Amino acid sequence: MVAIAAESSPARSRNLGAALLGLPLFLKVLVANVIVVLLGVILGTWFTLTFVASPSGLHWAAVAVMLVAGFGASVLINAAVLTLALQPLHALEKTVDRVATGDLSARAQHVLFRDPDVERLGDTLNGMLDVLQEHRKQLQKMSEQVLAAQEDERKRIARELHDETAQALTTLLIRLKILEKARTDTEVRGQIDELRELTADTLEAVRKLAVELRPATLDDLGLLAALEAYTESYRSRMPVRVTFKANGFEDRDRRLPPQIELVLYRVVQEALTNVAKHANAHAIQVQLSRGRADVVASVEDDGDGFEVEDMMRSRERGLGLFGMQERLALVRGQLEIDSEPSHGTRVTARVPLNAAGVLA
Repeated sequence: MVAIAAESSPARSRNLGAALLGLPLFLKVLVANVIVVLLGVILGTWFTLTFVASPSGLHWAAVAVMLVAGFGASVLINAAVLTLALQPLHALEKTVDRVATGDLSARAQHVLFRDPDVERLGDTLNGMLDVLQEHRKQLQKMSEQVLAAQEDERKRIARELHDETAQALTTLLIRLKILEKARTDTEVRGQIDELRELTADTLEAVRKLAVELRPATLDDLGLLAALEAYTESYRSRMPVRVTFKANGFEDRDRRLPPQIELVLYRVVQEALTNVAKHANAHAIQVQLSRGRADVVASVEDDGDGFEVEDMMRSRERGLGLFGMQERLALVRGQLEIDSEPSHGTRVTARVPLNAAGVLA
């Protein structure tokens, strides 16, 4: 029984210590101050009774009242002071609670009893919330533009299917009916030649539409072949010199992961689209380089250029660059933009291969 009691006493001490350490900061400081005050009252009373006054000269009831009153007043004063002193932390806690519920408009406010350290922490929190709120606004704006772009793309596809493919198929039906009525071999051969040519044109129109939606070359042959084909198509459509260079892709069978290929393809595609819309460039250089640690795609033009910071703050044109950043973030990549007014632009997308689980 003695051994059991000896073992349970340290356990109770540990539990009590853990309970005290688990108290809120207010109660920790209050308990510590109460202990200090209690020791002061006890030692002061003992010193007074022992060295200053004789026990017979004091009434024990008065001594007890003095002890209780002094102790109670000390506790109340400490509690009030701590409540005021911890106001900044309580205000910060309320702000964090509001943010946790999804209210990004919450900000840490300055209180009457200020604390410089807590104020700096609150200012840091407010700055972080400002950036987070701006980031959310950009995402919402980009989502709206993505939805609008999807609808515009659907309208374009529907229009092309109606204006080109549907009309071509209707023409095929008419030609087939004419072919049924042909009486001589010469008429039959002529109608067959026309049907063959019309069918080839229809297939080419459908193929171009499919390539615009999702290039089959990217899935079948990889990023290098897809970018070669896209830059060639871009060169044929735009009055601008386009050169494409690639390094580190001697072994074309050594493919990159599909998600990296798609991200880099879309980034280059978006960069070239921006050049066509805004740059007024005469020459464009597209480079693709694969190293041991990363793969880099860059698009450089000799166009008008722009102020990078102003462009990133732009609500409209900056969203294209923001969309590139978001795509690259999916594969832990980075976007670098180097541009000056009248000195062209260089957009570089860098994706680490090891971070994406790829062996170079």
